[in-house]
Amino acid sequence: MKHLTLHNTIISFGIILTAAGSIFFTNQPVHAQSANQVVQTTQVQPKASQVSSATTNDQSSQSSNLADDQSTVDTTTASVNGSYPDGPTNDSDSASSLSQNASSVPDSPQNNNSANQADSSIQADSSDQSSDTSTISDDDATRQSVTSSDMDNSNSQSTTVTSASSTSSADQSESSTTVDNAQTDSSNQSSTNNKSYQVSTPDDTKPTTTLSETAKDESVAASTDTKTTTPETATTTNTNDNITVPSANQSTDQTINPTINGLINNLVTDVTSFAGAAIAYPFVFTRVAQFMSDFRTLLSPDRYNIDQMWNDLDEKYNPEYSKAFYTEAKDWYDNKVAKETWSIPFYDDKSKYAKATYIKNGNSTKTIIYGQGWTTDPNWMGYISKVFYDMGYNVLITYTRGQNTSDGAFITYGAKDKYDWQNWIKKVDETNGPNSQVILYGQSMGADTALEAASVPGLSPSVKAVIADCGYSTMPALAHSLYEDASKSLNDITSKIGINLNGQIPLLPFNKVLNSLNALNQFFQGTSLDDISGITAVQNAKVPTLFISTADDAFIPTSQTQTLYQNSAASLKELWVLDGNVGGHASANNAVIQYQQHIEDFVAKAEQSNIQDTMVTA
Repeated sequence: MKHLTLHNTIISFGIILTAAGSIFFTNQPVHAQSANQVVQTTQVQPKASQVSSATTNDQSSQSSNLADDQSTVDTTTASVNGSYPDGPTNDSDSASSLSQNASSVPDSPQNNNSANQADSSIQADSSDQSSDTSTISDDDATRQSVTSSDMDNSNSQSTTVTSASSTSSADQSESSTTVDNAQTDSSNQSSTNNKSYQVSTPDDTKPTTTLSETAKDESVAASTDTKTTTPETATTTNTNDNITVPSANQSTDQTINPTINGLINNLVTDVTSFAGAAIAYPFVFTRVAQFMSDFRTLLSPDRYNIDQMWNDLDEKYNPEYSKAFYTEAKDWYDNKVAKETWSIPFYDDKSKYAKATYIKNGNSTKTIIYGQGWTTDPNWMGYISKVFYDMGYNVLITYTRGQNTSDGAFITYGAKDKYDWQNWIKKVDETNGPNSQVILYGQSMGADTALEAASVPGLSPSVKAVIADCGYSTMPALAHSLYEDASKSLNDITSKIGINLNGQIPLLPFNKVLNSLNALNQFFQGTSLDDISGITAVQNAKVPTLFISTADDAFIPTSQTQTLYQNSAASLKELWVLDGNVGGHASANNAVIQYQQHIEDFVAKAEQSNIQDTMVTA
């Protein structure tokens, strides 16, 4: 009888984890309550000799910047045609035995968030705006200036944040005030940047669409009417955004590594955690995830309804323009634009192929390589691709291993796709010739894949920038964030009968579930969960990078994008966070006017930065 009871307990709590898993990895847009959050943009130009005072050109619709994922990268230069020495051999490789005790999984390399990060001297942007100024100082040697233009606290749109290692004295007007800004250090952050916050109202907006000129003009007028608010303090990161498998096992946080007394209790939770992870794994890391996504769509038929692009969009982002744009984009992708099917062999298994849809844009030699999110609908990606097509880019919409038409049984979250992307880049370069220019782009999991691809040694010089929209810092950090959400939801139920779960799910301690998932991934894919790390990726990528997030993203916390930005070793980096109601996770593109303009502005800065780097190396 006791054995039967234990069996039922294992199954029941396995089902709980499965349910939690489906919540964890959903792409359903949801809104976080963020009444006072503001949009932020950050620009860094590390090399003092190269710093030119960046000019804010007709900032039409900026909102605020942020981004994503990879724990270990190869240290040897990899040929796009060859194999990568440290990479796994194929999807079925086993790096560890499944019988290995889940709680004793070998430690993966720890993230070193200060690695390869040099001190930099950065010059703050200046803008021709009539403004009030507030200076926020971290210490006697560093100041942070806050500039606002005709601010209306009830209608905020964008904030520009520029990091600086040295600040010049500024003339203070009567309305200037100086306050202390308490920065919270990330546990793995070895240094802190002094930051000046500049709030600016867009002067002009130049969306590139095929909509009527009247619609464009009305959209521009509507967007330039919005005003901005000043952030009271600098945004900070969450120390849990740096979680790895080893650090989870060493944590003193009871929600991460709870104290479990007694041999029997430990054995029971070992079994229940592994059982729950075994049930959840297929729905998260294999092609079965698509069935879960289809089931969710069946329950929520409007999930991929094009109306979602503008229904929840704040007025300041001009939903009417977005409605016109995406209505046309749907018809354009479904019925008008010519599409080609491309394929490349897996880097580690030439018998299997990754697939993509290529949209050629006239004689353009500029291409966006677009990474797929977890179970993201290909047609949905097609509608969003018009954002870039109208900016003059060819678009290559790639499908990750284990999703859509690409081969493979497992979803690698970029751990293997990053090497496949080197062949995508090579194919684009061969198609467009010596003038080929490539931008790596993705949302959610696709953002991390783009970041990871940019970190691979031997990256083609044709890659000019990375745009990472709502990526995660590490896979364990994302798992913990979603575990917290699930435990809170469960606690809302149990608290009604007087049971407080204290941030835990009964019989499913986070660290043991994480260890079990890690063991399963090592067995089936030959990679650790710590191989899925945006932090490690950005520490090893030098390409100019734009990080994007939205304050109402309740799936991947904005703080994870901030952590990616802070750890980035990019030659130029910006962080942009859109405030207010945008549409939830992976929805920044809903504000299409601002999205296009902000990307155009960043790419222009990246081009200038690349020119300066070339001049210096020459």
